[in-house]
Amino acid sequence: MKPLSIRLRLTVWYTAAMLTGLALFGCGIWLALQHRLLAAVDARLAQRVEGLRRALGAEGAIKSRARLRAELTEFAGEVPEGGLVQLRDPAGVLMLPNPSQLAFPNSSGAPFRTLTARVEVMSQPFEVLMAQSLDDTEAMMRDFRNLLLLMVPAVLLVACPGGYWLSSRALRPVDAITSVAGSIGVHNLSQRVAVPRTGDELQRMSETWNQVLERLETSVKRIRQFTADASHELRTPLALIRATAELALRREREPEDYRRSLRSIVDVSVQMTALTEDLLTMARADAHGLEMPLSAIDLAEQVRRVVEQSETMAAEKGIRLIAAANGAPVMAPANASGIRRLLVILIDNALRHTPAGGWVTVTAADSARGALLTVRDTGAGIAPSDMPHIFERFYRSDPARGGGGFGLGLSIAQVIARAHGSEIEVESRPGEGAQFQLRLGGDRPVTGNLHLPFLS
Repeated sequence: MKPLSIRLRLTVWYTAAMLTGLALFGCGIWLALQHRLLAAVDARLAQRVEGLRRALGAEGAIKSRARLRAELTEFAGEVPEGGLVQLRDPAGVLMLPNPSQLAFPNSSGAPFRTLTARVEVMSQPFEVLMAQSLDDTEAMMRDFRNLLLLMVPAVLLVACPGGYWLSSRALRPVDAITSVAGSIGVHNLSQRVAVPRTGDELQRMSETWNQVLERLETSVKRIRQFTADASHELRTPLALIRATAELALRREREPEDYRRSLRSIVDVSVQMTALTEDLLTMARADAHGLEMPLSAIDLAEQVRRVVEQSETMAAEKGIRLIAAANGAPVMAPANASGIRRLLVILIDNALRHTPAGGWVTVTAADSARGALLTVRDTGAGIAPSDMPHIFERFYRSDPARGGGGFGLGLSIAQVIARAHGSEIEVESRPGEGAQFQLRLGGDRPVTGNLHLPFLS
């Protein structure tokens, strides 16, 4: 069974609510009108009893019972529905109606409203039974009921189409949003939903849709850029491997020539392996976040280990690499392999941008707001135009300034820093070197866990 549309469901709910409201309103008016009409009848019965009491008081001095009955019969004939009254004297003898009248109540089956009262006249108690026909009351209630039975369907007959029209009008912007959203695809993510300036749920829904589309567009752009950059980075080493192999196979060569070609292929393969590992790291970060089990580690010890591993490379470039530590441990909650990878990236970046004769200093120190890791160099510094982009993927500065690599190192370092609940802060002036600093511990929240299987 096909489910009802929102428009029809709103109409059904609107109709049911109106029918319930009309039913409650009709019942309430019915009971109130009935109560008021019966109250009016009771008031008239009480007035008639009071009138009979006065008549008894005026005629009470008459000694003859026959004369009193005659006078009361004349009184009863002058008041409305005077025949619907019984009066018994203190002895219980029926004085009204007289024997020539039909006694009340009779067997006609007509509805009556009765009032029984004791009336004292000259210290003599009389029993009074007064009644009034309810024919007029029931006729009025019947007319009111018929009016309700006619008006309720008429109101519903007008309200149902009106409710459907109002639902359609209220949902028309939703249809427009749905139509626009249905037309948006991967190739036109820049399109946006028109936002009605109504200040209600529709405006908030439209704004939320546009925010979702904006995030989706940004994600798709990043995926496209990542794919294009990765393809570009992999194309060159693959072409180099193929060209080297084809050149070696083109004719017979000396064994040393083959070994030279194979060494070249191995070197390029190592670069491709490093690039592939970097790409996998970024892909994991985008897909699931980086998992990093944290524990209390000595940052000074990690600095010394990484500096020892990098000293050979620094020496080859004529750069002095220094681990500035006072020998005291610097404890902080961190992931040892992640911190080592971050330091390797920052040191490699510093060595790449520092000319021969310069120096790179790596420091681990305690501070009032947590432990600090600092990598400072005396290189060419970072141009102001490059500063906003240095952590972007595949971004490389001018190769003439010492750039190189794949442009992923600093991005990975920043991802590792954020997994520790921190950010890498950079200070640099052109010609005065650069300083990269990471704060660990303190009051910064830790956001995740990182697993880097290719780190030792």
